[in-house]
Amino acid sequence: MIALRAVEPADGDALHAIFTEPGVRQYLFDGALLTRAGTERHVEASIAHGAWVILQDGEVIGLTSLRPTGKDRELTIVIGERHWGRGVAFAAAQAAMRHGFEVLKLPRILAAVDLPNERSHRLMRRLGFIPMGEVDGPKYRARTYVAVNTAASRS
Repeated sequence: MIALRAVEPADGDALHAIFTEPGVRQYLFDGALLTRAGTERHVEASIAHGAWVILQDGEVIGLTSLRPTGKDRELTIVIGERHWGRGVAFAAAQAAMRHGFEVLKLPRILAAVDLPNERSHRLMRRLGFIPMGEVDGPKYRARTYVAVNTAASRS
């Protein structure tokens, strides 16, 4: 069972350990090794836009957010490698999307996934995201996705 709570400054060490795992940074930071100062900037930005750490048995095992991008929000999910393949990303993303649609009343949520990241493409499909196109990224091209708030479209 996972839980989400707002990111706090004290989460920096746990998030830095996750952000620097080879499998995580491969797509999240295009393989670059993030410095501790770089992690602090990400933590500060996460706090500013209301991101959540993902907890399992009280341990920080990841991060999810609905990061502002223009007038939209973009879903981001980061899970420590040892928790991959256990449904954590799906459950955390569903909770973030529920918050976005039910609390924030967003009409849609966007996502972008580097083309080689097959695991995340499968997750987007399971979550009901629809491919919109592709864009160039710093290292990889990315597929863009959208999930539409069906309750908002019926109102």
